[in-house]
Amino acid sequence: MDKGNNLRKIPFILVTGFLGSGKTSLLLDFIRKYSDQMRIALVQNEFAPGHVDAFTLKQTGKPFELLEINNGSVFCACLLGDFITRLEPFIEQHHPDVILLEATGLADPVSLGQVLQAPGLSDKIYLAGTWCLVDAPNFHRIIKSVSRARHQIRIADIIWINKTDLTSDTYDIRTRILELNPFARIIETTFGQIDQFNISDVLNLALKICHPNESRDPVSTHDILAENNSEPRPDLTSCVVRSNRYFYEDQIRNFVSEHSQYLHRLKGYIRIDETDTLAIQTVFNDIIIKTIKGYDGPGELIAIGPGLNIREFSKQLLSLQRK
Repeated sequence: MDKGNNLRKIPFILVTGFLGSGKTSLLLDFIRKYSDQMRIALVQNEFAPGHVDAFTLKQTGKPFELLEINNGSVFCACLLGDFITRLEPFIEQHHPDVILLEATGLADPVSLGQVLQAPGLSDKIYLAGTWCLVDAPNFHRIIKSVSRARHQIRIADIIWINKTDLTSDTYDIRTRILELNPFARIIETTFGQIDQFNISDVLNLALKICHPNESRDPVSTHDILAENNSEPRPDLTSCVVRSNRYFYEDQIRNFVSEHSQYLHRLKGYIRIDETDTLAIQTVFNDIIIKTIKGYDGPGELIAIGPGLNIREFSKQLLSLQRK
């Protein structure tokens, strides 16, 4: 079987969260639960040159592939080229079913778009989800003082409130999260455990679970994906557009309505004036647009869909900026 043709685009999941929120613990649990069902690849992005987290992950005894990027963030423009150069052969060598990138605690999640849209990668991966962990006992202190932590929450699809055993009440935390991101799915957990999580929901695939005692050849997971979907993994493309300028509200609403007909997802924030920002979330023709106040980040829109023309989509959106 030609693995390259069968694999098509690989779901790429970004895992964010402020320092100490429990990202590595979540990845540990993810490996334990899913490594027998699919080939998992992890990308670890840390500022420190050490290998402590990598050593911890390997203690699971479960199979997974690891690409370490140390001494700097892959979200720094000066290092993106090196990261892209390393990721492409990593994918070709290991043919993973899913890739998870554990970002540094201060990473800007939207800069991921520069990676996904890079030549050599845009035809191999697509953004399947953005996850964020929050540290329950320290949440309010962090969210008040660290703007990057607020932005990680805003852009996330799934938010885990971690360490709930160390706080008496998560109501205020959930309320504040929904103020920042009214569309997020919120899961409460301890020790980064993902018991309430269904990977097929995120990958948009009806995964068939292998019998734990069944021998597994290198391509059996791909056969399962094809069997359950009547064709290989969807050929999706991801696009991220960012702008610091204001847009016309009526034009943005028309733009979203037009493009949601063929896109799987549209999500993000578009600023229309000094005080008001449009929070946008679509799943095909299910469109939600809310006007929110107090947004302190740039305007940015993430699009995911089959055959998406990145250049044309970006050009059309940016043409709606106020002159």
